[in-house]
Amino acid sequence: MRPPQTGFILVTTVWMLAILTIAAGFFALWTQRALDIAQSLQEDVQGEIDMYNTKSTICYLFSTQRMTIGGLTVPLPKTEKETKSLSKKMVEQVLTDYYNDPAKGTEIVLDDRPYFGQGKAFFAMQDVGGLLNLNVAPGEMISRLLGTLGVAEDLRDPLLAKLQDYMDLDDLHRLNGAESYHYRQAHLPPPTNHYLTNPLESIRILEWDKQPGLWENNALVQLTQTLVSLHPNFNTAPAKVLQAAYNMDAEHTEKFIKLRQTTPFYDLDLISQVAEVNIDMDPFDANYYPADVLRLTLWYQDWHQMRQFFLRSDPKGNTSKPWVIEYSFESKLLPSYTETLPRHAQTTLFHSALSSETP
Repeated sequence: MRPPQTGFILVTTVWMLAILTIAAGFFALWTQRALDIAQSLQEDVQGEIDMYNTKSTICYLFSTQRMTIGGLTVPLPKTEKETKSLSKKMVEQVLTDYYNDPAKGTEIVLDDRPYFGQGKAFFAMQDVGGLLNLNVAPGEMISRLLGTLGVAEDLRDPLLAKLQDYMDLDDLHRLNGAESYHYRQAHLPPPTNHYLTNPLESIRILEWDKQPGLWENNALVQLTQTLVSLHPNFNTAPAKVLQAAYNMDAEHTEKFIKLRQTTPFYDLDLISQVAEVNIDMDPFDANYYPADVLRLTLWYQDWHQMRQFFLRSDPKGNTSKPWVIEYSFESKLLPSYTETLPRHAQTTLFHSALSSETP
């Protein structure tokens, strides 16, 4: 018969081995999790560095390169160096031909399409002049935009009245509008009685926050602006802005956008012909050229957020840099930036480590 002490020692040993095995398993799991977190943090740091370098490159281009109706130009190709061996007259002719061409086809296009940036970063640039200005756009344009975003027809005029009451200086409310006491009744901050500082502020307008179509994928924020008082640029305006500003239908808007991707427009009669709509405006008011304000969107691979910067050119040097960041914000990365295959900008300033086939 085995002594009791021997059996006790055996059971204790088995329990100790089991405890050590479980502890080793937990330690291995903790170690792996710590390694995963460290690797994720390292990737995030690299992504931040790549976004910073991409932003710096864009700011450099924005402050040193000219605009055409095709977008933001990039530095002349390396073959320009070879022209140093040519006569001065020949060099002048090369540069004259280059700068007199309204669109080279090598520009970074300013219609919010995605591009590869530095390393694992991506970027998109939108000409702010291609967006609808909520502060000064005619009421019928804003009303049509609300319609494209799913707002019922009977709600558009009341929402428009509340927008105008939010901005005007008096306390007399329009029919279906809203002034300070309406906001107090709803336990909301009062209107500013001033122009909107940016489109994000529109969510503070009474009843605007209750329209889901305006805020799904930041739709209203992506399509509007408050910085440039121009008719939306025909060559950079998104489809819904073209429909709202120029009363184009969806079918002809799609056709128009496909055509402008290869040949930018600069003739109002041709635009009316392609869009099959009578655009009733003074030809001198038609806008085909990018504004001096751009929206730069940045994100990196496997990041679910994005940052947007609004850059204004400052050629007079009123600040320490030849550009000004009007404002910026971070939000969820929108599907529109990941559903389209990114392009490579035709410049050596971007050195992407990713394949052009990366989604």
